[in-house]
Formats: sequence, structure tokens, C-alpha cells
Amino acid sequence: MILGLDMGGTQTDTVLVERGRVIRATKTPTGDDLLETLRTAIDHTLGDLDPGAITRLAFSTTMATNAIVQDQLEPAGMIVSAGPGMDPAWFSVGPSYHIVDGCLDHQGYEVKPLDRAALVNAVSRIREKQIRVLGLVGKFSVRNPLHELQMAEWVGDVFLHKALGHQVSGVLNFPRRITTTYLNAALYPLQQRFSEALVGILNEKALKAPRYLLKPDGGTVELGKSDALPARTAQSGPAASVMGALALDACKGTTLILDIGGTTTDMAVILEGVPLFNPHGIRLGPYQTLIRSLLTHSLGIGGDSEVRMGKNDQLKIGPLRKGRPMALGGPAPTPTDAMIALNLLDVGEKEAAVGAMATLGAPLGMNGKAVAQTVLTTMAESIAEAVEAFLYEINSQPVYTVHEVLKDTKIDPTSVLIMGGPAPQITPYVGDALELPCRVPPHHDVANAVGAAVARVTTSVTLQADTQRGTVIIPEADLEQDVSHRFGLDQALILGRQVLEEQARRMGAEHETLEVAVTEKQLFNMIRQGRITGQNIRLKMSIIPGLIPHWIRR
Repeated sequence: MILGLDMGGTQTDTVLVERGRVIRATKTPTGDDLLETLRTAIDHTLGDLDPGAITRLAFSTTMATNAIVQDQLEPAGMIVSAGPGMDPAWFSVGPSYHIVDGCLDHQGYEVKPLDRAALVNAVSRIREKQIRVLGLVGKFSVRNPLHELQMAEWVGDVFLHKALGHQVSGVLNFPRRITTTYLNAALYPLQQRFSEALVGILNEKALKAPRYLLKPDGGTVELGKSDALPARTAQSGPAASVMGALALDACKGTTLILDIGGTTTDMAVILEGVPLFNPHGIRLGPYQTLIRSLLTHSLGIGGDSEVRMGKNDQLKIGPLRKGRPMALGGPAPTPTDAMIALNLLDVGEKEAAVGAMATLGAPLGMNGKAVAQTVLTTMAESIAEAVEAFLYEINSQPVYTVHEVLKDTKIDPTSVLIMGGPAPQITPYVGDALELPCRVPPHHDVANAVGAAVARVTTSVTLQADTQRGTVIIPEADLEQDVSHRFGLDQALILGRQVLEEQARRMGAEHETLEVAVTEKQLFNMIRQGRITGQNIRLKMSIIPGLIPHWIRR
């Protein structure tokens, strides 16, 4: 039996899953004390169930995303060494950013040794600010982590945590590597506190099963492995929507996914059961990162969004959520109040909902029911406009799936899968606005929790071999080893797969079927004075997102 929990901005959804069926589901209001919310949600779901019956625990949380968006990050110091080309001063981030002399070239050869005195001075200045966490980045560290490892050794153990840039991703992108490393440093104390508190709650409830967190790429990571790279647990809610859709629906054809929650509407596209993928890295608040992610978009409109009168007597919905609907004691009208006023929902005080709609309509001379219809129509039309912009953006660039790049493929949805609490009520309006057939899956109101529960472990590695230099490096695994000049593409594929599968097992995938995709494969001959002196091999390999083998959709 699996327990899945998704902590959203409005509700925390929890499910128990067994043999492909959701056997229990609960919803708990998400309070200011997130850990108490977790405790309450788990209590409500387990009831008198024997904790020993739970074989897997999976969580999706908004804590990292909220800390970034609300600018509540731990102050983090950054020490950066550069190389030929861009000035690292352009990418300054955080309250204490320092550049030290020393660099490697694009092949990983040392051009200039690190300036140890400058590093020691930077550390001293960072510590003067009482900063507890540190990020260390070298421009070409993915080709050779030498300088980052030297910096980490020279810094010693004077910081709570040191985040290293070469561990973030094997992709060469200096600006994004800096910001991703910064986030991994700045989020570390929050993730550590969350992990320790969550472990305490689970131990308190005698829940000893393996524990996982959902990542933006639709896969999970073992809870105990999440502290080192905490930024990769951000923005897991939209990923949970996609995985929930795959778990609850066949997603045949080109399916547009809409998950309409209390605060936001998350959207994605699935092609014949395969999600679209963002190969360049997710944006978190103001930070462009190298964090792998499914291709999703969030719109600030949900069932509990504030409804107000805008310019020219036009109704405006969102992006703010001021609280619960007025029918439930909240301070402002919401689409949920409109649904209650129209007898689409039977919760709260209907008179309060009707009164809220009447107040909105008074300046226009409209009665409450007419305004309620307009609210839901406006909500659906706003979602449709966002969908159109999302699809335009997708079709303006190459289309990536977790398997391959699709050339000359236009994404044109043939149907819409609508999930979330208000899905049945809003579906007719969205169907009219999009002019597409819509459907609502079973357990639509807890789909994200189902997605978190049944998503399998994912990870990726980047292998870079230079046979002229005689080395092969896999930065994500901290692997560097010597190879002969005869090392070729076939050997690289075997080594990459071995390291990838071992890394996945260390992250908790030992009982799962590992599906590997080679997402990039390049081989270049290096020529000097008219003859081949070696080969440069580059591979990107991934355990692709999917559902655990135990899940069989019914």
C-alpha cells in the first residue's frame, strides 16, 4: 500500500493506493504551519490503519518554490572562478558574491591556478556577514571539477553546507549553473529542516517505508538524498499533475492537461502517453536554472482566486487569492462562490455566495445568478487564452519529449483532461471556451497526490570523454577516470548506462524497472596538423519519468 501526499497552496491532498486503486483519499486545508498540516493530513488518511501496511511514501511540496517566490531564501555566499569569455561579474547573485582568479579552458585543462589567497579573503568576507551556506562554481567544472574541489577543500568545514556547481548538471551553461548552485546553497537549511521534521512525523506515526519527494521532471528522489540538491524538489506540483494524469487516464492522442486548483491552474501536454519536456531548465522566480523539468505552465487563476471589477466594468479573476470563498467565511468573492450560487456546489453558506455575486453585479445592474455565470465564463475564457499562449510558445520552438526531439510536429490538442477540485463544475465552461471535448478522470480532486504516489525515481547523467586527454568525466556522479585512446562511443554508452543505473539505485530505485533514454549523442574528431589526435564524446542519458510497475490503471 502506498501513501501519496501533495501539499498545495490551498489544500493538502493525501491518498492511499493499492493494486492500481485509490482506496482512501482526504483533503486538509493547508495552514501556515506546514508541518502541522502534514501531521494532520497523515492522521486523517491513516485513521486506524496499521502503519506497517504502508510500503512506500511519496510527497510533493511547495516549500522550496514558495521560499523562492516569496524571497525567503537563506543568505548564501558565492565564490566563482571563470575562464575565457564571459565575465562572471555579470551573473552576480546573492548578498555576498566573490570572483577569484584561476581558470580552466573548455577542454578542462588548467590555464591558470586558483588564487588561494583571494579565496581565503572571500571566505572571510562572507563569514563576516554571518552567512552559513556557500556556493562554489567554476566555469568549465563539468569538463574538470578540479578547481571546485580545490575550493571546497580550502574552504574546509566552516559552513553548514557547500553547494558545488559541477554536481548540478553536466550541461555547459555558466549563468544558469551559478544561479542553480546558489539556490542549492540558499535552500539547504529549509530543506534540511523540512526533511528532519518530516522524518520525525513519519517516525512518530511508525511509518518506516521508503520515502520519496517528487521532482519537476516527474520523477522522485529518496527523501534522504534530497538535502544536497534541494532546488530540484521545487515546482513539483505541476509535475504531479502530469503524473496524476498519466496514472488516471490513458491520455491518448494529444491531450491537454488542466489541473484547476484553489490558487492556480497548471497546464501541460501529453502526446500518446508521453509528456513534453523542458530540456533547458526550469525558471524559478527570477532565476533561470539547469533543473530538468516537464514542460508545464502555471496560471494564477483557481477556484479561490479573488474576483473583482476591473476597468470598463470587466470582471477580473486572480492572480491573488485572499483566502477562502465568502461562502466559507472568506473576505472576497471567488469562482467557488459563483459555483455555489449556481447550485453547482453544495458547500458553505449559499446565501453568502449569492450575496457576493449580487454585490459584484450591482454596479452593472445584474442579478447574482447572471454575475455567477459571467464569472465562470470569464474564468474559462481566461484559461483558454493562457492555453493558446502556451501552445503558441510550444510550437515556436523544437518539441521535446522525454524520449526524443520531434521535428516539424505541431502540437494541436485533440482533447482536454481536467483535474482538480472544481473540475466537474468548470468543465462545461472550459469545453465551450476551448471548443474541444473535455473529460474528468476518476479521483480528479486528488490527482496530484496520486501522481506523487506512483511516480518512479528519475535521474540523469552527462558523460564527456576526451580521448586525446585520456579522461572521461560524469559530473553528476563525481566520476573522473582515465581512458585509452581507443575508448569509443560504444564503451561510453556502456559506462554511462552503468553509472546512471547505479545512481538511480542509490536514489531509491532498486525495486523499479529502469527505462533509459539517450537524449544527446555527439562525437567529434580532434584534428591537429591534418591528423586525428583523439575524439570528443558527449552523451546525455536519463531515467525517464513514468509510473512504478505496481501501478495498473483500472
